[in-house]
Amino acid sequence: MTLDEAIGELSRRISATSPSAVVRVTRVSSEEATVRAYAPASDEQAIKAATQDYTLELLTSEGLDVQVLVYDMATSLPPEE
Repeated sequence: MTLDEAIGELSRRISATSPSAVVRVTRVSSEEATVRAYAPASDEQAIKAATQDYTLELLTSEGLDVQVLVYDMATSLPPEE
């Protein structure tokens, strides 16, 4: 699996869990990235539940280090793309 495929799947899971979430991605290397989800505070736990096991699987099975960070969009505005 490529990093782009992993990011795509995580983005899909975040959007399915929180349709109003805004996702921003920072690629650190070809094997490492940070996915930031700006979503309503009420969706934070659901997003974490939808992505946590998958990110651990990516790390252990694929060697991809992708972190998912969730921010309350009421207090932290997403940066411009």
